[in-house]
Amino acid sequence: MLRIVMQLLLLFWHEPVSSSVPAGPVDFKRDIQPLLQRRCQPCHFPGGKMYAKLPFDRAETIEKLGTRLFTRIRKEDEQELIRRYLAQRR
Repeated sequence: MLRIVMQLLLLFWHEPVSSSVPAGPVDFKRDIQPLLQRRCQPCHFPGGKMYAKLPFDRAETIEKLGTRLFTRIRKEDEQELIRRYLAQRR
């Protein structure tokens, strides 16, 4: 039961982020990685249980996952930032 409650909290809990998407090129280290750290830490960062399979501190992982990240990243401005980053990498 506690696990279900925790999953629901993670699903609907959003930390405030800047409402403006930066203009110009999107940089992984500057723009994407901090967003993922807010949403996906500790599991997908060093020491986390998912780090070995899906390390979110590596741009290659994010490029491979693409918009499948949106199962956890639900805010439209954050999704737009990731879309822009992915478009730059193609």
